[in-house]
Amino acid sequence: MFRSKQHFISAALAVFYLFTAISCSNDNDQNDGLAVVPDLFKLGELTGNGLTVEAYSEGPLTVGYHRIWFEVHRDGEQIERPEFSFAPMMHMEAHSHRSPFQSSGQERDPVHGLLETWAIFTMPSGSMGSWHLELTVSDPERGHEALEGDIQVGVDDSNRVITFLAENEERYVLTWIEPTEPVTGLNDLMVALHHRESMMNFPPVTEADIGFEPWMPSMDHGSSNNVDPTHQGNGFYEGAVNFNMTGDWELRFEIGLDGVDLGRHTFELEF
Repeated sequence: MFRSKQHFISAALAVFYLFTAISCSNDNDQNDGLAVVPDLFKLGELTGNGLTVEAYSEGPLTVGYHRIWFEVHRDGEQIERPEFSFAPMMHMEAHSHRSPFQSSGQERDPVHGLLETWAIFTMPSGSMGSWHLELTVSDPERGHEALEGDIQVGVDDSNRVITFLAENEERYVLTWIEPTEPVTGLNDLMVALHHRESMMNFPPVTEADIGFEPWMPSMDHGSSNNVDPTHQGNGFYEGAVNFNMTGDWELRFEIGLDGVDLGRHTFELEF
């Protein structure tokens, strides 16, 4: 009787451990996209010549502005100050193009201890083409051959970017960055403005005059206490927007540059 009870307990424990292992395995499968770094999302990695580069963001990528972090290892050991360059590239059937971005240097951010940069994705990936993070990385202390390659990433659609042709026949990229999660009351407002000089070059526009008005179409009114965005550096403009109630809103921008009217451009949101 005692031996039968022991056998029963052993069998029950075996089933329990098997179920736990399967559950943990399933959890790991479901969390493949989660970064080892807390609060960050792993976009992918590139390995070669003894080097490994891991790419992270705050979440899955969408059309718009994203902070991107990188870590570089050689044989499992962190390279403190690698030589590092990065660019986003959209590969399409007929041609390829970049988008506004900042290539990382050697400094690490104080929060995550990673190499930090940013990129603005101007269109979704899909049938039209695919986005890649193009990388060149080397270890200056050891002087081995550099790692060159790319990490393919998915980018979902959003309404955060407007690419437009102005009356001066030049193309520009206007990006709405903040607020990411609007609330009733005063919100920080941030937009970025870049000039598309070519398919590969998007320098920041630093001297634009930007007028701004939030408007609620369903109620046919705006709000008070808004602050027009002014340039803060590298093509980024900051102001404030006041939402006095929830519902449907439009962020209406009027942009001028050196006496040239760059037009009126509107982002829609609802919260």
